[in-house]
Amino acid sequence: YAVLRMDPEAMVKDLGLDDAATLDEVRQMSAKKYLVYLDWPDELPMAQVRWCRYRVSPIGTTLRPPDAAHGITSDMVIPIAPNKSHTDERRPVHPKSPFPYSNCYHWIQTSTSVRVRVHEEGVEHDGAIRL
Repeated sequence: YAVLRMDPEAMVKDLGLDDAATLDEVRQMSAKKYLVYLDWPDELPMAQVRWCRYRVSPIGTTLRPPDAAHGITSDMVIPIAPNKSHTDERRPVHPKSPFPYSNCYHWIQTSTSVRVRVHEEGVEHDGAIRL
C-alpha cells in the first residue's frame, strides 16, 4: 500500500508546460493524497531515471458506485481488515501488519498506471503495510 501525493503545479512545471495560462489554472487545484495498492511495477525505479510507472488500484473508503454498463454492483469490493463491514461471501483481506484505517475496500476493475518520481534518497520501505 502507498499514499500518492499529486501536486498539479509541480507536475506541470516538470513537464515544461509552465506557461502563464496553464499555471493560473493548476494553481486553482490543490495537492491531494490518494491511498492505493501497488499492484505491480510497470518499470523498475532506477537512480538515473527521474520517473517510473506503477500499476496501482485506488483504495475506496466506501462501497463502490454501481456500473451497470460493466455489470458491476456496489458490493463488488473486498474489505481490508480491520474493516468489519463484510458478509461471509466477501471476507476481508488481512495485511501482514495492521492496516491503519477501518473503512477501506479494494474495488474491482479500477487499476490504472501512474508515473512516480524517483527521489535521490530512495524509498522508505520500513513499516510499509503489505498483503
